[in-house]
Amino acid sequence: MVKIKELSRARLSKELLLKLFNCGAARLDSSWHGVVSCSPVSRLYFVKRGSFYLILKGKRVELTEGGWYLIPCSSSYEYGCEGDTEQLFFHLNLMGDDRIDVFEKQSCPLALKEDQGTAAEIEEQLCGEDCISALGIKNNVMRILLRMIKEHSIDVSGTGYSACVIKAMDHIDKNLSETLTIKGISEAIFVSESTLTKHFRRELNTSVNRYVDELILTRAAQMLAEGQCSLNTVSNRFGFCDQFYFSRKFKARFGVSPSEYKRTLNI
Repeated sequence: MVKIKELSRARLSKELLLKLFNCGAARLDSSWHGVVSCSPVSRLYFVKRGSFYLILKGKRVELTEGGWYLIPCSSSYEYGCEGDTEQLFFHLNLMGDDRIDVFEKQSCPLALKEDQGTAAEIEEQLCGEDCISALGIKNNVMRILLRMIKEHSIDVSGTGYSACVIKAMDHIDKNLSETLTIKGISEAIFVSESTLTKHFRRELNTSVNRYVDELILTRAAQMLAEGQCSLNTVSNRFGFCDQFYFSRKFKARFGVSPSEYKRTLNI
């Protein structure tokens, strides 16, 4: 009998979901500069020619020719370049089992060198308008992200959430809305409110209400990044009483209004 090494069912059930919202190639000059505040998406760049910089927590970081760089979501920074620069850019979230971007807890940009072959392949795929080209871009981006995870030793294994938390996250994910309450969630998954609250605090280090709010605003930002929905549509989708209340909560979370955020999507 030949013994074949198999992955356990638990390991196979782990999921990394790549959401790629925007990508392209850009030629820039010294007029390109600005500020990003608490970005709801992670931003991946390949610097094809030249360089550009970030000022992150008061420290200047150079992104130089030939390198791949990932700026984690929730980062706030200034950016700019001092000469002609060519780059590939990607706005994305790589979601783990907890529906949170696996790069969110990284405190600084991640770098990956010497993968110009993948960049050239993506640049060629950007010229295509068929679904095969789009899938090729997504697969190549995933390959770069997995290399970054490996080379920077980022833990994506999850923390072994209890059945209570997993059921709650599934229910929240399927019914995501401002109208969700702890009482409603606990009744739906047949646990007490106190049990649900205790497990969220212990396993996710947050409250149920905060988890719901963060997920709503992250999903709202993702819908805006996809560019196919109006602010009113997004606001209604998540049960906000009006567009202005949604805008206030969005700005409190990300530091910019939804309209201002949409203007940053091509950088």
